[in-house]
Amino acid sequence: MKIEENKYKRIPNTNSFGVYIGLDNVGRTSMFVKLSKKPAFTTSSKYLIFEYNKRHDELWALTVAIAEQQYIGVFNKLISDLVDTVSEINHPLVAERMFIQRFIEWKTLFEKEVTSMLDFNKIVGLAGELYFLSEFMIGKYGILDSLNAWSGPLGADKDFNINNTWYEIKTKSFKKDTIHLNSHSQLISNNIGYLTVLSYEKSSLANSNSINLFDLYHKISNLIETQSLQLQFDRKLANLNFIPDEKYKEINLLFHQIEFFEVNEKFPQISNDEFDKVIMNIEYDLFLPELKHYKVEV
Repeated sequence: MKIEENKYKRIPNTNSFGVYIGLDNVGRTSMFVKLSKKPAFTTSSKYLIFEYNKRHDELWALTVAIAEQQYIGVFNKLISDLVDTVSEINHPLVAERMFIQRFIEWKTLFEKEVTSMLDFNKIVGLAGELYFLSEFMIGKYGILDSLNAWSGPLGADKDFNINNTWYEIKTKSFKKDTIHLNSHSQLISNNIGYLTVLSYEKSSLANSNSINLFDLYHKISNLIETQSLQLQFDRKLANLNFIPDEKYKEINLLFHQIEFFEVNEKFPQISNDEFDKVIMNIEYDLFLPELKHYKVEV
């Protein structure tokens, strides 16, 4: 296969050993590197496709493409890790050796990442966020601003931050009256925001009103019009260790009405401002029936 380098863009911080990202000649997302000698790994796997050829400058060109676009989240993690591996190395041959060593490890890691599955609690939590994104955010703010606002997967304290307000999503069984806060900072802000509660019950594919994580992913993806935005969406999901797969159709949830509680200066919450150098984290539960005075329509 002839590699057209103009189809690839060099990733920043790969100065001594270039790592390029782009599309191969059949349109698959792929990585391209130039090696000083023929790579020892030449057998493609179920998930990664290797192709290589010798260049006019006697270097070897290697492309590594994903077999299916649904693996883009794991592929982005692979690329990010490989870039971290070589970014601080100044000698090209040393960087190349470290790249090869780490990539060989990733050949096994990739399959493990793709085939692993979130546990039930994480499935429910992520499904709640995607359901909120689909049923509320996109209708109110549009697909672009909604996906940009989804900052929880990037490590932000609040799940969604937009237009000087925020939404912290909590998904709970409809039988429970409490929600759990993993950190005191989840509700602390200088801006008024909303504690957003989604109640669910377990259901099945036979219930046309139920939905699952796999279908939520595709429902949102079908609204995305650009490849860059899709990559952003997939990258955020990969940060949460979610790779779209039909196995996630096995757990179906029936969501109830979305409830909003306005978090203002009077809202009950615990802060460790006075002892923030001593008490590093606070977790607590909120009893929802006692918050009815803060319940609002949004």
